[in-house]
Amino acid sequence: MKRSSRRDPAYPHPGNSTAMPLNVQYRLGKLKSLGLLHGVWLDYGCANGGYTEALVQWGARRAIGVDVDPSHIAEANCARKSDATEYSTCSGFRLPFPDASFEGVLLNEVLEHVADEAVTLNEIRRVLRPSGLLVVMSPNRWFPFEGHGMRIGSRDFGFPVPFLPWLPRRLATRVMTARNYWPHELRDVVGDAGFDIVSVDYVLPVLEMYRWLPASVTRWYQRNLIRLDKTPLRKFGVSTLILARPAAA
Repeated sequence: MKRSSRRDPAYPHPGNSTAMPLNVQYRLGKLKSLGLLHGVWLDYGCANGGYTEALVQWGARRAIGVDVDPSHIAEANCARKSDATEYSTCSGFRLPFPDASFEGVLLNEVLEHVADEAVTLNEIRRVLRPSGLLVVMSPNRWFPFEGHGMRIGSRDFGFPVPFLPWLPRRLATRVMTARNYWPHELRDVVGDAGFDIVSVDYVLPVLEMYRWLPASVTRWYQRNLIRLDKTPLRKFGVSTLILARPAAA
């Protein structure tokens, strides 16, 4: 039975791919700069496979993408670029892999959509090697826009909604279509599932899809993204980045 959570949105949505070129480069660049992209990786909630393919391009020996949506897997297989990648459909409640199969698992903008956070993370812990790495990127409530939009009654608002994450949760979750976490909440969710937290960081928006600023300002921002990523402004990033390893038994 699914365990209810006060973070659960009223109108859960499966989510869409975020694998746009600059976003992939920026997000995986964080992992590559730390020397983390090697061995066999699982891209959990791979959508169209953009990050799965990039994991191999950026250093992983092999990458497997799984998703609950068969149409996403079909699209990923059609776009497959490397013999070192493969894709399969799975429910998420039970992954079709033996214990300790992966050096790394990427959970990129996915945890906020799953049916049960604890079940998902426990299954991921099962397939991770004891020294393996879990990478979680999920919405940060300090960011003043809810990127998944919202729903009021039968009407969907599929664009970033300002200040929705800053409303009291009892109000926000009534219209949200995905979970949204304060950084300490995401850390606790991962830690409570049997992981030791390695680090907590943030992911800035790259303004690739939603160009809220004038073109000249957007170009300046994107050129200086890595520099801005080292300032206190990163706390207001679009997502929180958690690195964690399975806790010792």
